[in-house]
Amino acid sequence: MWMIPSSGSWPYGPFSTHGRDIVNTKGEAVTWAGVNWPGSGETMVPEGLEWASIEDIMSQVKSVGFNFIRLTYAIEMVDQIYERNGSDVGLEIAMIKGLGYENGTKVTNEIIAKNPTFNKDTTRFEIWDHIAQVALSKNIYIHPDVHVGKAQWCCNNTDGNAWFDDYNFPVANWKRGLQYVANWAKKHNNVVSMSLRNELRRAINETAPTSTLGYNWVTLVGNYTAATDAIHATNPDLLVTWSGMQYDQDLSALIQGKNLNTAPCYKCDAIRDGLRREPIVFDLASHPWSDKVVYELHLYAMSEDLDTGSCPIVFAELYNAGFNAIGMAPPAACNITQNCIPAVRNTPVIISEFGAAQDVTLLNNTLMNCLKDFTEQNNVSWAMWSLAGSYRIRSGGQGVGDTWALGNYNWTGWNYPEGVEKWWKPWVSEMFN
Repeated sequence: MWMIPSSGSWPYGPFSTHGRDIVNTKGEAVTWAGVNWPGSGETMVPEGLEWASIEDIMSQVKSVGFNFIRLTYAIEMVDQIYERNGSDVGLEIAMIKGLGYENGTKVTNEIIAKNPTFNKDTTRFEIWDHIAQVALSKNIYIHPDVHVGKAQWCCNNTDGNAWFDDYNFPVANWKRGLQYVANWAKKHNNVVSMSLRNELRRAINETAPTSTLGYNWVTLVGNYTAATDAIHATNPDLLVTWSGMQYDQDLSALIQGKNLNTAPCYKCDAIRDGLRREPIVFDLASHPWSDKVVYELHLYAMSEDLDTGSCPIVFAELYNAGFNAIGMAPPAACNITQNCIPAVRNTPVIISEFGAAQDVTLLNNTLMNCLKDFTEQNNVSWAMWSLAGSYRIRSGGQGVGDTWALGNYNWTGWNYPEGVEKWWKPWVSEMFN
């Protein structure tokens, strides 16, 4: 068995990659099955704490068998710390700023009532500390995910968070924020990984300035390389997840070793003289963090450019998008899609977001069944969207419920209990068997 010196206790970190696997210090392959916990809305505090304690929420997560939480956040949270000369924002200020005085004060008091170790001055990162500590007691990994630059509901092409140097996505602030979180992670050994960015996409806005950086593979790899350098310099123990183009649906050019100047992608800006430029090929092995990168992909039924109505086609599309990197055989439908090119290197790939309505339609949802079969057959780690049955504020509305959420509106149980028992628990169990 391949091994590096062991830390001696769970989670046996730091983690590395070895071929297609994420491995701990015992040389064991690690599988994640988990859930997204949104915290990137305007209050910049993880949702639901006014309804239930962190301990109760984490117990609910653990009851399904989940071992992984993708905790979303906004770079604005770190920007505000720098604006305040290193001082984080307290709970009451965060709630009032996000919700207004009346409701912000009310929700602050509700959070403290459910989490009595908090007070109105407990900071956002102190809340993160408590989440990580409770998660550690339950053998759950916490994976901080940069969901947005400016705190708001995600995502679309016009929100200013779409692409590097979009008006809510200043690259310098983004890298600074990543380093801040990487440094925070040093305190918590169950924070073994973090993301670079959620669902990159083409920036489109007719009334506000948008990114001047071309939407193409060269811009993606250049910025991702610089950001991973920054994280690795701060905390070399962390795994770093790289997401794909078009709402995290495509990493094909990197994984297939294509010339980034000319490699195709959906709605990309052409590099007109790409054929005359010196070829650029991403070579993960050439970087000091070559054993720290994990690729992540998403897939939803509302994809603009992918067919999500047939499992054979979905499998072939996932292979082309990046799952060829796990060393799987080309799916049968590759003879239809005609684009199944092998990967140049085996590297771990996870599905960090997907979802559907949590009701009676779940059990017969075509895409959900495809993803379930794909992850079980290929031992692919995943995290469903999402835990949050309600949001303090979402797209301007306050107290907004979510029928796609695993949890119910008041965080006391499940939206669809039968689905948890007949769908999610068996799926999670299968991933660890």
